[in-house]
Order: sequence, then C-alpha cells, then structure tokens
Amino acid sequence: MKKEHATCIVACETLKQELLAAMEKRGCDYPVAWIDAGKHTWPDKLRVSVQEAIDNIPPSYETVLLLFGFCGNAMVGIEARNHRLVMPRAADCIPLFIGSREERETYGTRTYFFTEGYLNSGGSAVTDASRIFERYGEEDGLYILKEMLGHYQDFAVVDTGVFDVGAVKSRVEDFAGQLEIPVKLIPGSLRLIDALLSGAWREDEFLVLEPGGKVSFEDSLGAGKGQDFAGTPA
Repeated sequence: MKKEHATCIVACETLKQELLAAMEKRGCDYPVAWIDAGKHTWPDKLRVSVQEAIDNIPPSYETVLLLFGFCGNAMVGIEARNHRLVMPRAADCIPLFIGSREERETYGTRTYFFTEGYLNSGGSAVTDASRIFERYGEEDGLYILKEMLGHYQDFAVVDTGVFDVGAVKSRVEDFAGQLEIPVKLIPGSLRLIDALLSGAWREDEFLVLEPGGKVSFEDSLGAGKGQDFAGTPA
C-alpha cells in the first residue's frame, strides 16, 4: 500500500465488483486489501484475517474503511490500533447490496440473497450443494439441502448493476429448481458503499472508531437484526 494515501480499505471479496464500481464512479483510488470471502464460514478466522490486514497497514494511513457487515459477530473484537476505523452498521452484507438496513428488513428472514460475487464465493449455497452431492449422493444430498434451505420462501438475485444479472439468475434458477424454491429479481443500491467512500458517515449507519478503539458486542447490536448469506442468524 502506498503511503501517500490517507485512507485505505479492507474489504470482503464478495463485494469486489460493487466496491470497484463505486470507486470508479467517485474517482476514488484508495488502496484495497481483499479478504477471502470463504472466511465467512468461520467468523473467528474472518476476525483474525481482518485484524491481520489492519495490523499490516502503515501508520501513515489515518483512516481504514472496513467493507463488511458484522458477519456473525466476526467484527466484534477488531481493534483500530493506530488508525481510525469506519464500518457500516449492518448485521451482514445484504444492506450493502440493497442500500440500507431498512430496505433489507422489508424482505424478512425467509429470503435468501444472491449476487454474482456471492455465487462465485467459496461459501455460497451452490458451492455447498456441490460438496454435499459429492459426499452424500444425489438423493441423500437433496434431502440434506431441503432440510438446510427449505424454510426459505424464495431466492432473490440482487441487481447491483455491475454484473450480468440474467446469467446469474439463470444459474440460481437451475439450483433453486431442485429445491422447488422460486427465484425473483430485486433492485440493488450501492448507496451505503458510496457513503462509506465519501465520508458521509451518519451515526445511525456507520460505526467510527478512533485510534485505540475496539469493536464491542454493543456496537454489533446497533447493526440491526438479519441473516447472513449462509442463512445463519447474524
């Protein structure tokens, strides 16, 4: 990372397309340290990876923007060290794709969300299904998947405007058809990502930690209730 930048970013690769699009639109060239999306399966490992990324940022960077939700409380315990940390008050990544916690809450807890970044990540339901079928066979594997995902009433492909939404929807429909779960297309919004980049950090939408601060469990309570991509309580 180059020292001349006062701000840099630590971000989940699941949001890579959306973040790069928002940065291009704003003419922003902050350096980015990407964290493997597959780490979300293990919140403790994700926390370690994010903290290591922060610890490796030179003190010449005054502000570190964290592009994550609280992700199963993976962010609880993260320390600012010598930097100011700024992160969205979001239980999971979904508000970052659709624009706000309030918009996310309108879908309730029985909608499972997809973007291309998530679909291609190591922790997606489609990837899990491949592993399950390989281990248990088609009949038993399908039974396991229905037990895991059968409580969802629909799958939603979020059109964030940065990928071929038709191709992603087709892939999700191929998967959903096995489970007899309908698929819908919903509009996305990069408003929160743009606000993170621009410094428009409303207190109700962003957590700002000064140097020496530490993300607490109480901070996570302000992120709102929701579910992460894998369907586990966040």
